[in-house]
Parts: sequence; C-alpha cells; structure tokens
Amino acid sequence: MELGVLEVLRIILGLLLIFFLPGYLLVKVLFPGKNELDKEYNLVYEIGLGMGLSIVINILDGFFLGSLHQLAGLRLVDGAEKGYFDTPYILSSLLVICLLLFFAGWYRGAYPWMGRLHPSLTRVSASEKPQARRERMDNLIKELWDLSREREKLRREVHDFERKSRAHGSSMKVHYRKRLEESRIRLEEVDRKMKELEDRRAEELAGVEEERARRQEEKERRRKARGWPGKKAAPSAGEEKTSAEEVDGEKLTEKEPSGPVPQPQEPAGESAGGHSEQITGGEEE
Repeated sequence: MELGVLEVLRIILGLLLIFFLPGYLLVKVLFPGKNELDKEYNLVYEIGLGMGLSIVINILDGFFLGSLHQLAGLRLVDGAEKGYFDTPYILSSLLVICLLLFFAGWYRGAYPWMGRLHPSLTRVSASEKPQARRERMDNLIKELWDLSREREKLRREVHDFERKSRAHGSSMKVHYRKRLEESRIRLEEVDRKMKELEDRRAEELAGVEEERARRQEEKERRRKARGWPGKKAAPSAGEEKTSAEEVDGEKLTEKEPSGPVPQPQEPAGESAGGHSEQITGGEEE
C-alpha cells in the first residue's frame, strides 16, 4: 500500500504533535533564557526533555478527555453514546495546548526572533534583563574576590610549609609535608574554580555586548518602521580629511577671480622719486 504525500505529511505532523511539540514548548516556558539548561548542549537537553514531557502531556490530556463526559455528558454519534476521547478532540486539544504554551513562552521571552517580525513583539526573558545580569556579575565578582584572598592565603601556607619542612627534623617533616600537599591540592582547586568564574564572567560580558547590539538593532528597526530618518553614520578619519579638503577647495575656488590677475601698480610719488634719483646720479657722474 503506497502512501501519498498528504498521508506522509499527516503522519509526520501527528508524530511531532504527540511526541515532541507540546513538551518542547513547555521547556521553553520553563527555561526561556539563552542556554539556561546547559552552556554547550542546551539544544540536546531541550529535545530530550521535550520528548519526555510530550508523552506526559498526552497522557494527562487523554485522561482529561476520557473523564470529560462526567462533566459535559456523553455525546451522541449516529444515535450511540460516545465519549470525548476521539481523534478530533485529541488533535484540537493538543493544538490548543501548543498555542497556549507558545504564547506563554513568548510572554516570558523565549522567542527573541519574533522581534524581527515586528518591534512590538520583542520580549526579553528574566535572566537576560539588565538587573539580572548585574546581580550575576556582582555575585561573580564577590566570589572571585573571596577566592583570590583564599588563594593568597594558600600560597603563603605553601611557602611556609616548604620552609618548615626543610628546617625541622624528620619527625616534624612528615607532618609539614602532609600539610603542604593538602595546601597544594586546595590551591589547585581554587585556581580551577577561579578559571571557571573568569570564563563565566567573560560570557556575561559577551552577552551584555550582544544585548547592546540587539537593542541598537531594535531601535533602528523601530525608527524605520515609524518612518523616522536614521542617524547618519560618523565618517572615518580618511573621509573627514577628504571632505575637509573638498570644502577648502570649494572656498578657494570661490575666492579666486575668474579673469586674469591684475599686476600691482606703483604709486606716482615713488615713480617720480625714482626718476629724480636717476637724474641726480647722472649729474654727479
């Protein structure tokens, strides 16, 4: 038996609606922020949890439809009483659940791409808001400060135990050697934890820059949607120099006359004086 294209599409959509879509939308409602479940494998966690929660949602939905006749009464189909656990009611109820979950996820800021459709659809999750980022940065800085103080203390202890293990006898040397190893192990743990906190702090700063760029894009998009002219981009140093030279050239062109430049004429007094000096010089000779 060959299946047509529509039948294949119905099977695929039915499997997605039963085994994936409701649970995935519920995961987006519960964890709307970017990479809230995991930094590297967030999509894998979302898909896995989505499949598991979809089965749970379908079981609860089927239980509700099977018990609905106690509230609404049995419906009649071709003169026979029949419950509400039927294909049309199952599909319609699952679609309603998916729409409600999608709206709730959008309200919590799980779909930032909707802001590209229209600026009014932009929503930011609670974990991505500036106040939440500021609190996380403050906590990270406090933890780094405490770990840095502990690291300095451990470094002094390591140096002190090394000195004491060399200075004391064999009986105390074993004790200080043991304390030295414990301090070194703890120091390595502190260094590793500080490295992790530094990476998290760098990620937070990168997220701040991304959020700033996204807000700038949103402002430009809203300005274009309202028909407001955008701000002209600041010219570079080369463009400023070229424009300044063009302006100076235009000013010089305006000042220069179009015809030939007249030669300066000597005043009459100076000409007469020059002739008299020549005549006097000739007489003296």
